[in-house]
Amino acid sequence: MPGDTKKKLVIIESPAKAKSLKSYLGRGWDVVASYGHVRDLPLNRLGVNIETLEPVYTILPRKRAAVAKLRKTASSYSEIYLAADPDREGEAICWHIYKLLQGKGISFRRIRFNSVTREAVQAASRTASDIDMNLVDAQQARRVMDRLVGYKISPYLWRTVGKGLSAGRVQTVALRLIVERELAIKSFAPREFWPVTAEFKQNSSVFQTKLFKIDGKRADGDRHSPGSRETADRVLNQTRGETLWKISSLVEKNKARRPVPPFITSSLQVAASARLSMPPSVTMRLAQDLYEGFEIDGETTGLITYMRTDSVRIEPAAIADCRSFVEQKWSTRELSPKPRRYRASGGAQDAHEAIRPTDVRRTPEEMTGILDDRHLKLYSLVWKRFVATQMADAVVAETEVLVSSGELVFKATGQKVVSRGFALADPAQLKISGKIPELSEGSVELLGVTAEQKFTKPLPRYSEAALVSEMKKKAIGRPSTYVSIIATLKKRVYVEVKDKKLIPTEVGMVTADLLVKLFPHLFDVGFTATLEELLDLVASGKTSYKEAVKQLYTPLAASLEEAMRRLPEIKASMVKETAEKCPLCGKVLLEKMGKYGKFLACSGFPSCRYTRPVNEDTTSTVSDVKCAKCGKDMLLRNGRYGRYLACSDPVCGHTQPVPVGVKCPVPDCNGELVERRSRRGKVFYSCSRYPDCDFAMWNKPVARECPRCGFPLLEERKKGVFCPSCKKKID
Repeated sequence: MPGDTKKKLVIIESPAKAKSLKSYLGRGWDVVASYGHVRDLPLNRLGVNIETLEPVYTILPRKRAAVAKLRKTASSYSEIYLAADPDREGEAICWHIYKLLQGKGISFRRIRFNSVTREAVQAASRTASDIDMNLVDAQQARRVMDRLVGYKISPYLWRTVGKGLSAGRVQTVALRLIVERELAIKSFAPREFWPVTAEFKQNSSVFQTKLFKIDGKRADGDRHSPGSRETADRVLNQTRGETLWKISSLVEKNKARRPVPPFITSSLQVAASARLSMPPSVTMRLAQDLYEGFEIDGETTGLITYMRTDSVRIEPAAIADCRSFVEQKWSTRELSPKPRRYRASGGAQDAHEAIRPTDVRRTPEEMTGILDDRHLKLYSLVWKRFVATQMADAVVAETEVLVSSGELVFKATGQKVVSRGFALADPAQLKISGKIPELSEGSVELLGVTAEQKFTKPLPRYSEAALVSEMKKKAIGRPSTYVSIIATLKKRVYVEVKDKKLIPTEVGMVTADLLVKLFPHLFDVGFTATLEELLDLVASGKTSYKEAVKQLYTPLAASLEEAMRRLPEIKASMVKETAEKCPLCGKVLLEKMGKYGKFLACSGFPSCRYTRPVNEDTTSTVSDVKCAKCGKDMLLRNGRYGRYLACSDPVCGHTQPVPVGVKCPVPDCNGELVERRSRRGKVFYSCSRYPDCDFAMWNKPVARECPRCGFPLLEERKKGVFCPSCKKKID
């Protein structure tokens, strides 16, 4: 019964933090985990009352046991503190737990801490407050908006493109950005240009210059350089014909450079991608670990502040601590004259501060041996960026040299560091262009001049980090959604990753085109950003949940009505008659669009169900395998997902994986290993008797017994042949 114990109960999301919180709070507290969300909209129905636009929640099936355990535990306490993450999602989790556990005699309080440290947790426990219903309403509005778009528009995609596809309020806009960039690349017309470079000498100093002006007009860069070989040749001859070359201008100026703001979610993902080659999903997983903490001196301690934020604000105490550290490690001279404070850009929630180390005195060097390599690299990135914010400006001397003769002017620029300032902590921030030797105004000697043919290039495809940066710039999505949006695009096969770039698939291109045409207002970048601003207004209490959802649902309902009216027209436009005949019945084959792209289907459907992918290689060779269904020869073919065996009789239609000539190593199995592909298209090898035998391996098997341990097969790796059992390399 409530009140049976004087202890207080704390409910957090992650069990990883339970032990550390228990030690921070002391003997009068117990800590349990909810393991994230416990209640949500139902999985298999809309879950939103269309008349009132109110959500209808249910306990998640996989969380029923956890909820029952929470209820049993909570019944023994009169005071319960809810300590989910300090964001809208965390606030909503606390509210859902409260709704499930509320009862007579139980009081609920909300505690928020931005870092998992003893000081932060104890301070939060002393300043507990009520659940912020404005934040809860903002999260509910986002959830309901996303559900309405997904459940109302996705079925339309199933009826026009293919089953299993999905639309999303933010997901589709992100896909639109990727598709529009791809279309711009494909339609891009390269333009030829010929930049001219000359080498000069003054005394013993040799330096490179670029053509800057001809007859007082710009002649550099892709816009102004000579546009053809003929023009470039004329410039080269004109340059070689000049004899009185001199340095007509030499200007050196010292310029101060300020350190960039501390990390927010998007900038951390971009920096980790550029410097550490980490995709955003990995960055956020490692950052979560650093936030939840590692064991230091026998106590689990969080090493960075909360990592889902779009605010660059730094708490005054953290600024003071950082300045004290800088003064001790370097000197007062390396401090900025005044504490640096950064302001969030428009659209930032500013709910909590920037990402920074919880204790600036825990240097990356001190964390060596405590953190593994990847965690240490990410921590070092955060630590250096934060420390640099309170350090002095770097001073860079910028030199500009103009070399002229007649109507020709060549220019050279260079930089050198006068004072490193913040670069003492974060050298990667201070990038310096080419150096120029010691020169003076006066005559110079032309050593040579060349012109190189170049072509303008389109904007590059988005990397995952670049897409995050663009979404942040256009106010699409929020820090907690970036990674999940990209993951959904890949899961739905709307995009694929090649050379670390996001490339829209055929299905992605068709889906984006269809949705943007039918729902132009809904999937407009500006409208999506406006909805994010509206959610911010809900969070601050300046507008209501219902008003926010209504602003989405009104255009959604109107667009859906028009889309349903055009459904027959849209479906017809997705089918194209071909000149090919069906090999089974002789009727015309139709080109259709499906979940995995274009495919050919018999026009005699449903009486004839022949189909094949459009891009399937129809050439085949006869294998020595007989069809398990009819006994005829099996043909080796190449399809969308690689090689496979198909019966030579089209009426039979039986297909099976390709055997690799290696017996299954499981004792008494009698199966053989076959080549298969995972959901993500990666080749692996498994037993032909699956699911009766579940043996599988990623590397290609080799039909040789291990000479060391006797394992019946080996495997090919990049560095040679290894035994999968004893892990030894085999000569």
